[in-house]
Amino acid sequence: MRFLSLVSFLTLLSLPLSAQSPRDTTQLPAAVVTATRLPGIRIAPTATATVLDGAALRAEGVTHVADALRRVPGLTVTRTESAGSQVALFLRGGQSNYVRVLVDGVPVNEPGGVLDLGRITLDAIERIEVVRGPASVLYGSEAVSGVIQLFTRRSTGPRTSVEVGAGNYGAQRLSLGRDGRVGDVAWTLQGDRHFTTGVLPFNNAYRNEGLNASLATGGGGRTDLRITGRYNTSAYRYPTDVVGRLNDRNSERVEHRLLAGVDAGVRWTPRVETRLALSTAEGSPRTNDGPDGPGDTLGFYGYYARGTVVRRLAELRTTLRTGAQGAVTLGGEFSRDTERSRDRSVSAEAEYASSFRAARENRALYLQVVDERGPLSVQVGGRLDENSAFGTFRTMRAGAAWRLASTMRVRASVGNAFKAPSFYENFATGYVIGNLALRPERTASAELGVETVVGGALVRLTAFQQRFRDMIQYTYLPPAEGAPNYFNVAAANAGGVEVETTLPTLFGFRGTAQYTWTDTRVTDSGFETGDAANFVTGGRLIRRPEHGGSVSLSRSIVAGAVLSFGATYIGRREDREFAEDYSATAVTLDAVTTVDLGLDLPVPFTRDWHLVARADNALDARYEMIRGFASPGRTWYLGVRGTR
Repeated sequence: MRFLSLVSFLTLLSLPLSAQSPRDTTQLPAAVVTATRLPGIRIAPTATATVLDGAALRAEGVTHVADALRRVPGLTVTRTESAGSQVALFLRGGQSNYVRVLVDGVPVNEPGGVLDLGRITLDAIERIEVVRGPASVLYGSEAVSGVIQLFTRRSTGPRTSVEVGAGNYGAQRLSLGRDGRVGDVAWTLQGDRHFTTGVLPFNNAYRNEGLNASLATGGGGRTDLRITGRYNTSAYRYPTDVVGRLNDRNSERVEHRLLAGVDAGVRWTPRVETRLALSTAEGSPRTNDGPDGPGDTLGFYGYYARGTVVRRLAELRTTLRTGAQGAVTLGGEFSRDTERSRDRSVSAEAEYASSFRAARENRALYLQVVDERGPLSVQVGGRLDENSAFGTFRTMRAGAAWRLASTMRVRASVGNAFKAPSFYENFATGYVIGNLALRPERTASAELGVETVVGGALVRLTAFQQRFRDMIQYTYLPPAEGAPNYFNVAAANAGGVEVETTLPTLFGFRGTAQYTWTDTRVTDSGFETGDAANFVTGGRLIRRPEHGGSVSLSRSIVAGAVLSFGATYIGRREDREFAEDYSATAVTLDAVTTVDLGLDLPVPFTRDWHLVARADNALDARYEMIRGFASPGRTWYLGVRGTR
């Protein structure tokens, strides 16, 4: 009934928008590549998507992907503390591991969806595509509530780019890139370094260094090939314990990450193309937290963890073009995930150590059909996964868009998706025991949308409903000795309305605005009981605001300078305040509005040099995204960037 109410609201709201002015020239958008995996076919979209431009974000002074994503409808970004700290994403009310993130087609998530976006920078990013809704048909596990794909820059010819800058809290930034071409081979090379001493009084430094490269050839012939790679090393120091107290002077998390991919294609005829994609993602996280000094010998005074996660994937797909805007794609995929880890806790009484090594394989077949005939566009697909750990799983998605007028269309879609258990949930041994019989977490979703052009402004409204089932939960007390600690027991629903619009030009300002209302409800709390549990039957999912929105504006001012303004509103949301003994109290976090300012100013008497200034949280709002962990106050950055 709640979803039908949303549909009725959406329909009524769209009716007055259907009357269009003859002056309306804004075009309705075409489907993004991530939604169909078909570059060159610009059908009307049946999925909801947002595209962010990397160059525009860098011109505003935005440095990290997580900060850019705050302007995406339906998406809440939750950061623990300052730059470099852990970042979680909640898209359309889903869990933080329900979003598949890729860089040039290479998965970034660990097996089971675990993801920390806090250390992915924008330096080499050309654009970001965010597709909302289930996408397991094309991307498999983890694409439950959406997919985020980062596309790195392609070579545009001989060019050198550089940026250097600094800010408060000891912030430093250096970025250096070069594009070139040797015969038919175009290449890019990009290096970057970010550093800050952090906003907390001690042990809060963050360092991030990365190298991004690509080679591409044959774009205009029968064959083409692109090789991409990124290596990143980062370290984040944190003085806070699990409840947010400042009491640790040497804890740190270090990570080394390698992403590499090959994408090759052969066009057998003008209508038939085969593509091969190979990728590897390797991560090596390290946690070091030794004694703070000779006197630190009470309680648990030392913790060390090491791990290596490897995800390798091979995919072969063939696409038959059935017309100017139609295609049938048949694909097969094989992936192998491996993980090994060990950890050690040291206390005054004893030392505890555990380790595990595990692997699982996945084979999949999928079929997708897209077509556009007159005012109707359709996208239908199905997928069968066979996993060595949990067996088979079937997913489907069907969507359609109907153009009612040249500047108005409606769309609807239904589908399901899944998320495989994490390796720890499957294979843990020792104090915690994994469950080899776990099923994937799953969702069934539906959405209805309308988009239209009014007075030159694009307005898009979407109502969505998702049902999350078989959610995996940990229990402290296994029912029998040696029994597992993880079970598929919890369930929840999430529904809402997203409103997006481009804004009419006013006083020279151009921009966009978005608002999201999200209603989440726990339908089965599983093992958890009490009002302070993370899952309370009939209650809201924690850390998901009911209301949220943002406004982004920009204006050209004197001497070619561009001034940008952004405001983000995050409504009240439920959370838990944890005590030292891990007991919890239900709390409500206050709503907050943050304001960001940016300036891009051409340097006088130069052709390609710009001064970049940025102030995040310019009004110094004080708030928490997670109870006990204060978000940063005002931070500023000043830099110079140029190309030649």
